[in-house]
Amino acid sequence: MKKVLSLILVAVLSLSLVSCGSGYISSYKAVGLVRSNTTHSCRLNFMSLEGSIVYKLRRTEGGSEGDIGYKATVEKGSVSVYYDYVGTKEKLFTLGEGQNAEGRGGYIESGKSVYIIIEAEKGSRGQISIDLNS
Repeated sequence: MKKVLSLILVAVLSLSLVSCGSGYISSYKAVGLVRSNTTHSCRLNFMSLEGSIVYKLRRTEGGSEGDIGYKATVEKGSVSVYYDYVGTKEKLFTLGEGQNAEGRGGYIESGKSVYIIIEAEKGSRGQISIDLNS
């Protein structure tokens, strides 16, 4: 009886752990990486970055609905930033060598969460700032 109960408990826990994740995992190599985030914004500065970094942000409850504000620059390499709001990964912007970007894109409802996915290919000397409530 204890074995059966233990097996059922393990199965339930396994299913709950598998179904709770977003499917996005941060996996990167970096030098001089400084990252910070709040519930509604994230900032990233790096000397060298390769791989992907994932943030989960939330638009303030009761705040206005709207788009994602961003400002970014990269000296070398390339960086692409995506967002996932309703289960679909969509491109927010891409930067190549020596480029910068500033603008707004995407759409997030009040009180809802979004995943921000930053993917870099040998990016160096870059800065990225994203804010949902600006």
